[in-house]
Amino acid sequence: MDNAFQDTVAVVTGGSRGMGADVARALREQGCRVAVLSRTAAEDADLAIACDVADEASQVAAFAQIRDAFGRLDYAFINAGVSGFSSIIDMDMAEWDRVININLRGALVSLRESARLMKRAGHGGSIITCCSLSTFKPEKMIAPYNASKAALANLTQTAARELGEFGIRVNGVAPGLTRTDIIAGTELIPGYQETVSRRTTLGRRLGESADITDAVLKLFTMQWVTGQILPVDGGLSLHTPTDPFDV
Repeated sequence: MDNAFQDTVAVVTGGSRGMGADVARALREQGCRVAVLSRTAAEDADLAIACDVADEASQVAAFAQIRDAFGRLDYAFINAGVSGFSSIIDMDMAEWDRVININLRGALVSLRESARLMKRAGHGGSIITCCSLSTFKPEKMIAPYNASKAALANLTQTAARELGEFGIRVNGVAPGLTRTDIIAGTELIPGYQETVSRRTTLGRRLGESADITDAVLKLFTMQWVTGQILPVDGGLSLHTPTDPFDV
């Protein structure tokens, strides 16, 4: 895998922090030119584009910049996402729409525009979506997040079926509880992170961003793998869900 990324081009959405920033940095260290789409400025990027992924026009314009700057696209990590807490009974539809528009609708536009660039260049490519362990084992109080990630997994596999004829592989990673901004606040729930750590088969710890980056880069280069959703959770998915509000 040492030279797999040399002289290639990648796009990372939500790449200004957390897992996205780590993947962008790792790709650049291996010789890949990286475009980062994010609301806030990205430090590790060859092309940093201010973009709201929930806005189709903003994404279309961003991918046009990538096309004009690099003329090709080899890899895409579709990572931008948000969460929130609410019961279904108390669900505010504006909050539902906010999460779905970013996590699912925005991801669809990112996937579509990535595939168009890859097909246009004619050399195939690899797209990875960032799903979640909630894809398989939903937790309470985050219904929009659970629904968006389950739908994203299905979208990923649908895209794999449609895009294979163009040499484009489409897979997903499904992180367990990982130390990024999206789990901010869970440390205030007494015993929650400790309980999850105890139930993680490997290491008895939470996931780290580096764990996800390692999986993404390896999956990018697997030439005979498509349509798969890979749990990257240290074995946490071997257990039933651990809901914050059950601890």
